[in-house]
Amino acid sequence: MNIPPLTHLSRFLMAAFVAVNLAACTSSISKPESVDYRQTHKIKVTSEQVTVSISVPFEGTSLSPGDASRFKAFLRDYVQRGRTMVTVESTQPRRAREVLLAYGLRDGELFIASSTTIKAPNVILSFTANEVISPECGDWTGEPSYTPSNGPHTNFGCSIQRNISKMVSDPGDLIQSQPASGGNASRSDVGIFTHQSGAPKVRLLDSQGAAITGN
Repeated sequence: MNIPPLTHLSRFLMAAFVAVNLAACTSSISKPESVDYRQTHKIKVTSEQVTVSISVPFEGTSLSPGDASRFKAFLRDYVQRGRTMVTVESTQPRRAREVLLAYGLRDGELFIASSTTIKAPNVILSFTANEVISPECGDWTGEPSYTPSNGPHTNFGCSIQRNISKMVSDPGDLIQSQPASGGNASRSDVGIFTHQSGAPKVRLLDSQGAAITGN
């Protein structure tokens, strides 16, 4: 039995049929989901208002022990997370500025509110800070042994993201990092040369204030 040779039209129709079937098979396969754990377990950054209330003295620049302690905690938080100026609400702006400068704030970091209902000698200080929201881990719903798509487990990468969110000093760096200030090369050289020379290092002071040295 002789099989008639394929004509050009037959070859074209067969090729078209094969192409259509391959395209149908390809379209039925869903694309794999993103495996970037940074997107699966996102670190979220929000903003919050940090506020403290103190009373400025009528004379001098010394705060009461309680006010001094609260202000120092406020100042440490501002140095760590502050990205805005410190808003000062006081009916005694000059006195407030004098006291705040004496306790470590810089003049360019202060914004004096034009009007306020705060009564003297009280002063309200506030600034906007960034706050981090850590991802919650422990999603073990994924199947660790059966993964036809070769995708990661549902909990993969979460601990890395959570650890980063807990260690970051200023959550604003996760949005936009601040420019590097650079290191002091001369200070680094002193440390290196001292280490290489084997010179004794000062460990602590004794009760008379004399240095106790050791190699």
